[in-house]
Amino acid sequence: MLKKYNSLIIFILTEITLATFGFSNFIRKNEDFLSLTTGLFLIVVPFLYYLATRKKQTEFTFWFIFYSVFKITPYVFAMENNVFRFIFQWKIYFNIAFFLFILWKTILFFQEFRKTLKHKENPEHDDHFIISNFLKNSIQFKKLGNMIAFEVCSFYYCLLKWTKNEKTENSFSGHKENGITALYIGLMLVSVFEAIGFHMLLISRNKNLALLLLAFHTYLLINLIGQLKAIIYRNHTILSQKIVLRYGLFETIEIPIHSILSIDKFEGDYEKSPELLKCALLGKLEPHNISLELKDSQSFKLPFGITKNSKKVLFYIDNANDFIEETKLKIEEIQSLKNV
Repeated sequence: MLKKYNSLIIFILTEITLATFGFSNFIRKNEDFLSLTTGLFLIVVPFLYYLATRKKQTEFTFWFIFYSVFKITPYVFAMENNVFRFIFQWKIYFNIAFFLFILWKTILFFQEFRKTLKHKENPEHDDHFIISNFLKNSIQFKKLGNMIAFEVCSFYYCLLKWTKNEKTENSFSGHKENGITALYIGLMLVSVFEAIGFHMLLISRNKNLALLLLAFHTYLLINLIGQLKAIIYRNHTILSQKIVLRYGLFETIEIPIHSILSIDKFEGDYEKSPELLKCALLGKLEPHNISLELKDSQSFKLPFGITKNSKKVLFYIDNANDFIEETKLKIEEIQSLKNV
């Protein structure tokens, strides 16, 4: 595990060592050593890290690390009598340039995203899949990529996604008959009223805390709206070789037909278990009507980079009987092909 991050660990330790030198009185009083150490910290070590990892790291990772070092440098090394002080005298323009660079990359991404979405032929690839796949490929660290993908998809579905994708053959919705819309709207209203109440109570006593809670409730509201719209706009699909489950902002779940042991209608209570996965952000508050059991445990990716190995999956489908019947037909077709 550590071998995978050898370059990053060496980079961080080297930067910490140089930063320690930067705080020493000897370095601060010696102009030449101060400038040399600053140059090593700001330019040389990040560049060597880039050379060592350029074949396996992404562009986003490098720019994030370089910008982080740029922001830290003036707090570690004295700028008085420092050769690099002119860079930080113009740091506002570097910050603007970096912001414009990120904005440009974002525009390019959305142009590519719209083009991909317009010409996509694979029924497994919807908006969520394309965005999350691009972000995970752009970020070297998988868990961080998964977390960022969840947040970006949340904002995308909340603010930008307003039209349903064209429904394909063997697609099934999961929001029309289970009251999930009313549940999420109720939670949104509670969040709004709670935010107003706390804000009015705290604004005259502690403005910073009031603003912090307001930002938290706004973020929560965006996530709830994004989750609800994702549930509405994303459909489940049965393909010839697998079932594709798309629940809200969850990662797309692919279950091979040949791995299914049984699929049945199931409603009511259930006992929580490490081997049980329920496709529901709110757990038991959300309904389910199908139980799918696997022959062996399968790894499922959940929001925020969490993974879970499960043999049983609970989820909701509007036309449960049709979904079960179609799945059983696919299972029989695969079994008959094996027997031939």
